[in-house]
Amino acid sequence: AVAEQASHPHRPPPALPLSFCRIMAEPSSSDDVALTDIELLQAAWINELRAPELLPHEHELVLRVKEQVAEQEARVEELDERDSLLRSLYEMDNERTNYQLRSYLRTRLEKLTKMAIFIARRQGEADAEARPLLSRPEQNFLGKYLALYQDHIDAEAWSSLQHAEQLPEQLRQIATAAAGNPLNVTPDLSAHVFCTARRACERFTFHDEVVELQPGDTVLLPYEPIRHLVLDGSVQLT
Repeated sequence: AVAEQASHPHRPPPALPLSFCRIMAEPSSSDDVALTDIELLQAAWINELRAPELLPHEHELVLRVKEQVAEQEARVEELDERDSLLRSLYEMDNERTNYQLRSYLRTRLEKLTKMAIFIARRQGEADAEARPLLSRPEQNFLGKYLALYQDHIDAEAWSSLQHAEQLPEQLRQIATAAAGNPLNVTPDLSAHVFCTARRACERFTFHDEVVELQPGDTVLLPYEPIRHLVLDGSVQLT
């Protein structure tokens, strides 16, 4: 028994997977409940799925989640055969987290391609101090996507039209397409969404009625009057 103990020196118990620990995020008010980064990622993904517009990119959260996944992958490599159960927990946790991360980014990509012209204009008008709408890779993708889109229009429409070069540049460029043009898709901010209040929300007026949401309240409302509450994290789309 003594020899067996010597061959397996005491090790501190490995840390549990991310989904089992409440870390990083702290409540911003007494009404908030602390959430893990994994829970915050899931909330961001659901918000992005339900919101009719493209929401600001959760850059810091995505970086933290990627770092934590990399740390867990490193821990898995350090585990030996006796830790098969913990290894399975880590791998299952990482698979779930990577799925949520990919789904979040894929949802944003779908909106980006659908509303590319509108988003490009919004980017050009954005306040330099405002929270960035797009990540750097998304900005690069948008620029290349619009360039390919323009090449397609030039090849399929204008190249077969005589004297197309005499048309005004504004007419031939997709970036300056008129508001009613099917290429220029805009978000429907009047769309109804379900949302749940995470904290006591400031009052707002809807159809001449004052609405005051308390923690846990779930309501169905048009997106536009609660848009600011979604952006500041006061409500969660469901």
